[in-house]
Amino acid sequence: MPDLPDIQTLRLCSMLASFAFFGVFARLWLGQRDAVYLLYWAASSLLYTLTILSFDISGHTPLQDGLLYALLSASTLLSLSGVRRFDGLAPFPLWLILPILVSGFGYGVPAHLFGADSAAARIGGTCGSILTMAITGGLLVFGGRGAASPGRRIAGAAYLAYIPCFLAAITAEAFGVASVNMAALIPMLADQLLLAVLNLGLIAMPGERAQARLREAALRDPLTGAWNRAGLAALAPRLLRPGHAVIVLDVDHFKTINDRHGHGAGDRILTALVASARTVLPEGAEIARLGGDEFVMVLPDQSRAEASWLADEVRHAIRRASDLPPWTISLGIAAVEPGDRDFAQAIERADAALYRAKAAGRDRAA
Repeated sequence: MPDLPDIQTLRLCSMLASFAFFGVFARLWLGQRDAVYLLYWAASSLLYTLTILSFDISGHTPLQDGLLYALLSASTLLSLSGVRRFDGLAPFPLWLILPILVSGFGYGVPAHLFGADSAAARIGGTCGSILTMAITGGLLVFGGRGAASPGRRIAGAAYLAYIPCFLAAITAEAFGVASVNMAALIPMLADQLLLAVLNLGLIAMPGERAQARLREAALRDPLTGAWNRAGLAALAPRLLRPGHAVIVLDVDHFKTINDRHGHGAGDRILTALVASARTVLPEGAEIARLGGDEFVMVLPDQSRAEASWLADEVRHAIRRASDLPPWTISLGIAAVEPGDRDFAQAIERADAALYRAKAAGRDRAA
């Protein structure tokens, strides 16, 4: 079996890898200054590099090493702060101080009582590291806004993978199974694999978000923000269910409005229509633009009577839109039937009802 590398060699490898990622994150931030989360990730890598370096040059007093254990936790939590900034959250909630204090005092108090090089001190500091990794990894895997991206899950899993390594180090220290500092050796060994994995996971997150936004943009109407036909088709597996209601609507005499007031006014009316509808639609309802001034709303678990009431609410909501020429809408209501294979069948029934509403005088639902 090959001999394990010495701790100084492993620390050097960790420092070089972490400093390299500092350079990557810093360069990415210089090209995209509004992506402040990259600056947090760069700071995390740099602080980790400097802290590992300081372990080799410190005087190894309880105060000095306690501070270094606290800085190790701080470097990890800086990475979490970057993720929180990426999510649009406050980067430094007060509770982030807790694992830093646990790491610092977890080492410092036993070091003061039993000596800076005691197993109790190293175990105490390592317990703080376990708490830090559990918080960071857990929030990355389970605490993101919406569905976690693969990159976020990979980074979170890498942080969580440190925990069994720390537990192995604590076990070795507690039972004295080795003459070397296992609380330093095992985490440094873990660094050689996990440090790259977690940073590559972080690097992937912005690209994954950009791809998701591009995919959604391809499914959205650029004028109103409603789904387009492709978007409606993508939603079909969730929305094409018996018991859902479908409302087709359009603007009355829309061509006349465009001819009289200009296409700019027509565009503002379409935008106001979607915005007004969203103020009254229930949670889970969706609106899509079929083309021109024609839209469809899909209402989950709504009877025809409930859909009729919502149709009237939409009619009233558009009247609150200001700075627009006078305009009205007509609506046709139908239900998704058990035999419907696609939305075209439900939309066809709602479209027939829409024409009945127009034949009855417009500005109404049928």
